[in-house]
Amino acid sequence: MEYSLSLPEPLYAELTAHLFQDDRQERAAYLLCRSAIGRQEIRLLGRELIPVEAAHIQSVSRVHMRIASPSFLRAMKRAHQTQQSFVFVHSHPHDVPGHSPQDNREEVSLFRTAHVRIGGVPIHGSLVLSAPDKPVGRVWLADGCHHPISTIRVVGERLRLFRHGTAIEPNISLFDRQVRAFGNELQSLLAQLRIGIVGAGGTGSAVCEQLTRLGVGEIIIADGQALDASNVTRVYGSRLADQGRPKVHIQRDHVSRIGLDTVIHTLEKDITYRSVLEEFRFCDAVFGCTDDQWGRSLLTRLAIYYHVPVLDMGVKIDSTDGAIRSVQGRVTTLLAGVPCLFCRGRITAEGVRAESIALLNPAEAEQLRREGYAPELEEAAPAVIPFTTAIASSAVCELLHRLTGFMGSERRSTEVLHLFDQTRTRTNGGRSASDCFCQDRTFWGRGDVEPFLDLTWRPE
Repeated sequence: MEYSLSLPEPLYAELTAHLFQDDRQERAAYLLCRSAIGRQEIRLLGRELIPVEAAHIQSVSRVHMRIASPSFLRAMKRAHQTQQSFVFVHSHPHDVPGHSPQDNREEVSLFRTAHVRIGGVPIHGSLVLSAPDKPVGRVWLADGCHHPISTIRVVGERLRLFRHGTAIEPNISLFDRQVRAFGNELQSLLAQLRIGIVGAGGTGSAVCEQLTRLGVGEIIIADGQALDASNVTRVYGSRLADQGRPKVHIQRDHVSRIGLDTVIHTLEKDITYRSVLEEFRFCDAVFGCTDDQWGRSLLTRLAIYYHVPVLDMGVKIDSTDGAIRSVQGRVTTLLAGVPCLFCRGRITAEGVRAESIALLNPAEAEQLRREGYAPELEEAAPAVIPFTTAIASSAVCELLHRLTGFMGSERRSTEVLHLFDQTRTRTNGGRSASDCFCQDRTFWGRGDVEPFLDLTWRPE
């Protein structure tokens, strides 16, 4: 089993500011986390920070700290009431980068107490930071065993991943040209990423192609459709002979033929099925390449509930009688604390409802349309491969920027707009609607709940 921790950037910034306000003495805090529990990974999701108050510190120096029991008992009570994991965090001197022998002794009793006082939560943990960019963690189980946290993610304007353990060393000679641009460190990181792609059409297949050739280690791709002859003009890896084959199988075979060791997992259903979307909980990032509002609404929730950044994209061609009026594309990054697709007007509750009814109950949808209670669903939109590929490239560039910051510190926007017919590119941050669910912090890092994402799901 692999253990990891994901934290929103504002929470991590608050934590490090507290821990490192004075390097002459240790400081401590408690993180409360929800979780995502899978077959191969348990991921803690940071939600609340409780600093250790000065009044509860009995003695302290740069190499030790003694905390009065009411401090951590109060935090454990809060964790029990909210059914969250308890994570003890403290700073260390620069020359003590990991858990010390004293930590090893004292954490045994601390987490024995945590498992007694916090009912129904199977995992707790601890973090040590010798610098803001050097977190080291481990989890404690009810049997008294502890295991390392292999990955700590900080998700926000940048996507920072602190990996511990044996690093994957890719064949640098294969990636020589991009190593010359970004260096060996990024290439090693790409080889360790697990990236999700929702949709295997014009944008999804282009994203899959580029991630594979960049050297991403693992891809999960979902699409419930088979290839139509008209798809061949824009789906990478496809041939006319593939008509009728599942789109995800075409991508699987194409990635295999490229031969760069990317592992690809395929899901032959769309993400409106719970069993499919649940697989994306454990990605480092997800590319939203679906053109339906229902799917986009689910990806919006996934990003907020699980601290998984979603790069949603779309292309719109306005054409009449073969004459193009405008060509627009966008890449929108979805995170907790930034405007969601509802806030931006990219999707609407009415549109999501109309699509779901049309798919699950066509007779009811037709009746509602006749009565004027449902908006008209869009017909198949125009699509041209240079435009879908350009937007896919823009989304992949956005991921590279969040991993490296190569666009500069001033680039903080969460949406990129491409106005192809005007030869213009714009960025914006946008504003969240005050009454939108995405601004309700109770949903941030909410993790596994029943029902999944607090929604009713279609039959499998």
